[in-house]
Amino acid sequence: MDKNDKSIVKAELKKMSNEGLVIRTEGDRYGLPEKLGILTGVLEGNRRGFAFLRPDQHREDIYISSRNLNEAAHGDRVMVKLDRKKGRRKREGTVIGILKRGQKRLVGTLQREGKRYYVLPDDLRFPGPVQVPLKGMTEAEVGDKVVVEIERWARGKMPARGKLVEYIGPVGSLHTEQGTFQHRFDLPGEHPPQALKELENLPGENDIPRLAKEQKRADLKALKMVTIDDETARDFDDAVSLEILNGDLYRLGVHIADVSQYVRQGKPIDREALKRGTSIYLVERAIHMLPSGLSEKLCSLQAGKDRLAVSVIMDIDDEGNLIEASFKPSLIRVDERLSYQQVESYLSGKEDASVFKDKSIAVMIDRMTGLAKMLRERRMRRGSLDLEIPEARIEVDEEGVPTKIGKRVMGQSESLIEEFMIYCNETVAAYLEEEGLPCIYRIHAIPPDEKLTALRETLNLMNVKAVSKKKQLKPKDLNRLLEETRGEKTEKLVRYLVLRSLPQAIYSAFNEGHFGLASECYCHFTSPIRRYPDLVVHRILKQRLLPGGYSKEKARRLQSRLPAIAQQSSERERAAVEAERASVEMKKAQYMEQRLGEEYTGIINGVTHFGVFVELDNTVEGMIPVTELSDDYYIYNEKASKLVGERTGNTYRLGDSIRIQVIRASKEEGKVTFAPAEKEEIV
Repeated sequence: MDKNDKSIVKAELKKMSNEGLVIRTEGDRYGLPEKLGILTGVLEGNRRGFAFLRPDQHREDIYISSRNLNEAAHGDRVMVKLDRKKGRRKREGTVIGILKRGQKRLVGTLQREGKRYYVLPDDLRFPGPVQVPLKGMTEAEVGDKVVVEIERWARGKMPARGKLVEYIGPVGSLHTEQGTFQHRFDLPGEHPPQALKELENLPGENDIPRLAKEQKRADLKALKMVTIDDETARDFDDAVSLEILNGDLYRLGVHIADVSQYVRQGKPIDREALKRGTSIYLVERAIHMLPSGLSEKLCSLQAGKDRLAVSVIMDIDDEGNLIEASFKPSLIRVDERLSYQQVESYLSGKEDASVFKDKSIAVMIDRMTGLAKMLRERRMRRGSLDLEIPEARIEVDEEGVPTKIGKRVMGQSESLIEEFMIYCNETVAAYLEEEGLPCIYRIHAIPPDEKLTALRETLNLMNVKAVSKKKQLKPKDLNRLLEETRGEKTEKLVRYLVLRSLPQAIYSAFNEGHFGLASECYCHFTSPIRRYPDLVVHRILKQRLLPGGYSKEKARRLQSRLPAIAQQSSERERAAVEAERASVEMKKAQYMEQRLGEEYTGIINGVTHFGVFVELDNTVEGMIPVTELSDDYYIYNEKASKLVGERTGNTYRLGDSIRIQVIRASKEEGKVTFAPAEKEEIV
């Protein structure tokens, strides 16, 4: 190995060491973290001071006590040394290195004690308070919301120190509320000037026919195709078409916006897209991964307009087997923009074919529905989990005040699109793997046995008969459990408990299969407008389709970059989910603030020593603090996961129906507090 090669290897090892992919030991030796009893991952803080490591290696979470955090905080990427002590019920560890700080800026409330000022972080998962000098921010008053930049993290009894970098405003104003939320979740703002300048210089809509001709794209404009999305959607990634060949062969076309044509690798738009990783959909607004000039115009598959796409054409037999697939950069034109609501009305019989501008589309929708049903049944037979949990559908007025909350249940129209996208994603992933090409896979690990054991024990406590005779719950039993509890009052709770027992799906440069979908090979390809991994997969597929394809050297260089991209995408996805969930919970709490004193019926979905968690039919969740159980002294039975009245024997346990009264709600905290309705008996 010559000097140049040695320098390259050293530089690569240093980079891998900084990312926690390898560990540097004494004597300049390197080893894999797991072989040394070390895991890398992201910390999930807790308001009580401890934290959990969410490992990159898809294992169960690792408990980190407050004394073993060693200055690490919520959101940090860290290295954790596993504690090998026997007899402990949960796996524990100690932070031995901080690879990357999750956040250096926190939003909080300015407070004063004597002559000293400090900021109490709004997010209680961060240690507080943070001492600050009140220099350069004369407009800030005690009680106002501010942003503090951490200069020294808390160490032992020494509090964190920082400096005030931004004044948000007084508590209570809409401006302050939105600014606080933006900072709390480190949400991106406007796209940077460099990206917008690049956008101005990109080929426009009038250049599309020329580009298609120069690139010798397949002209599929004559192929009848539609988009099907929510009626409020403004960007359209995917269009679908369907033909019947020889009477029994389906030719399914999934046509995806060719974002890679406009977002060039390494350029400002691409760098910002990688930084964001994904679009974020809050209750009131969306924060897009791409500038609106791309996401809502050039790349969006608008009906009646020529668009550049990457088309996947799949011939499928009457049992759902893929007979042949072809992939082609294409020029398309969507015939009609359909909404889920519109298609659902037709499929349910509320509307006839006249609901479509072109009545012949009704025939294609009928055929698509039959194909989607067959693909879903095939997927279920192979072991895919049906974990659909109704989401909240929140309607707000012009001021952002929630006016209605209900359940959003997936209908036939959404299921149709979901099945086609899953099938397309599998087809693309399998093709790239067969070709031996790099890829960013969407992987989902098999749940560990201890998680399934805990799930079985919880379900037995709920008297769920589907698992009552099972000594050990296996992955193959989960679908039967989900099917047998369908329609029961505890259906959603059971689905939630199953979901909680599964590891998170993540992105990876290496294929490890997708447990939830029972798929041996899966990737994300169908949403490049809103997900960065899809954009990367598009680039890889298009390069393969070019004359000459991939050289071994180019494939090797690409493969070396993919782990970091996959990791960044997984982290940004988690951050987006957290922000979206908080947005929903805040709106739910705001909705309930106007309904104090009202009574509702709910299901107990959690029991702890400090209270009982209840979910209402409208998806709002709240807690009954144990202090509100004033009719008796309640004892917490941890093993049975229930609270039992010492004198009356009244019991609160998982799955029970209960009548509650709303007594408190806080929009700022996203929390709702209940009390048992008077004279209410648990059913």
